[in-house]
Amino acid sequence: MIVMAMSSLGSPTSAQVTINEATRSPDETATLFLRSVRAIRWGTVAQFLDTEALERFQFTVTMIANADSSGELREYLVQSDSAGMSDLSAFEVFERSINAVIDDMPGLMHSLYDRDDNVIGSVREEEGVAHTVYRTLARISGAVPEVKVMQLRSTPQGWRVAWSDELEVIEAALRGVGR
Repeated sequence: MIVMAMSSLGSPTSAQVTINEATRSPDETATLFLRSVRAIRWGTVAQFLDTEALERFQFTVTMIANADSSGELREYLVQSDSAGMSDLSAFEVFERSINAVIDDMPGLMHSLYDRDDNVIGSVREEEGVAHTVYRTLARISGAVPEVKVMQLRSTPQGWRVAWSDELEVIEAALRGVGR
């Protein structure tokens, strides 16, 4: 069972909750996901992702790694050889590859952590799908707030992020590594 401290859910000493307990609503999941992105904590971000989103990242990283016959990109992205990479879970591939890429892209890292996010609310669509609206404001002079939408899915483990602007930006950064 995964346990993490959630400062927004009570005092630090009494705030030990499971991810499942913390993701009972799309708004809670979106808030915790955005906080984890801002904190540049990719293992925590991965815990809030839907299985399909993690598998999409794993597919992207595998495509990039397999396109490089030297094995250098695989080593860079997941710190492993071909055999080792095939043993990694989608969660591990996400965490390792994003940690590798983000360190070499300070502008991307800055754009993700130096901002304020505020979840406005969610609209539940068809069974088990919700869209959460949130406002983000970069902490730079003259910045204008942007309103964005993320898609979440209900799972037996709680709500999980299926798509967000942040994931699109990170995936685009990954695709740029192979070029």
